[in-house]
Amino acid sequence: MKFLKSLAVGAAMLCLIATGAKAGTVSGRVTDQSGAPVAGVNIEVVYQTYNSDDLPYGGASIKESAVTDRDGRYSISTDNLPPGEYSANAFQTITNGGREINIDFQPEDKSTFASNADTVRNFTGGYYESSDDNAYGNGGIFVVNNAIGDFTDLTGAEVTLVNAETSQSYTKTVRSTGEGLVVTGLPFGTYHASVTLNGQPLQIKVWAPDAPDEFSSSVTHDFTMGYMGNQFQVAVKP
Repeated sequence: MKFLKSLAVGAAMLCLIATGAKAGTVSGRVTDQSGAPVAGVNIEVVYQTYNSDDLPYGGASIKESAVTDRDGRYSISTDNLPPGEYSANAFQTITNGGREINIDFQPEDKSTFASNADTVRNFTGGYYESSDDNAYGNGGIFVVNNAIGDFTDLTGAEVTLVNAETSQSYTKTVRSTGEGLVVTGLPFGTYHASVTLNGQPLQIKVWAPDAPDEFSSSVTHDFTMGYMGNQFQVAVKP
């Protein structure tokens, strides 16, 4: 029965394509949180009329894609796509410790659209601290733990991270989450990290079984720790 259903769906799609329905376009712009354009972002326009299980031959995705230019703009024609309902998504592939990770951008309008419409879909975000859908945001997660045997209240501790390659600096206050005290939404890379509490520097070390046990004023690591490989974990004490 499922095979017959797939054949019927496939025949319906071929019939729709053969009608020569008017094609449309999907265009827009991608910006970061500050409103600056982001080049090199992948945009996909993906078929939504039927679920993948309903499509013949295993339900391979039906989509068209493009990459944003230096002004953050893109345009995708739907000429070669079957008529139906579509959605658009945007992501940028980043290398983190030798592993590729996709950073998603958020659409200003999440609704689906018809293939024969001229549709505008703008995206924003990239790295961000948190959202209604993602409490930990996009990017690296810096986790601050008390050293073993230390019970200092670390509420309000400030983390300073300096990118070892670009010297870009970030200073943020920790917030409480299910992962503990964290700073989120950090661009991936290797960083020199230090932590202060009430303006006073804390002693710090990398929090990992194979890390040196000595504390110092700063440590250097990347965001390859944790079960998802996107954390930089440290232990601190006065």
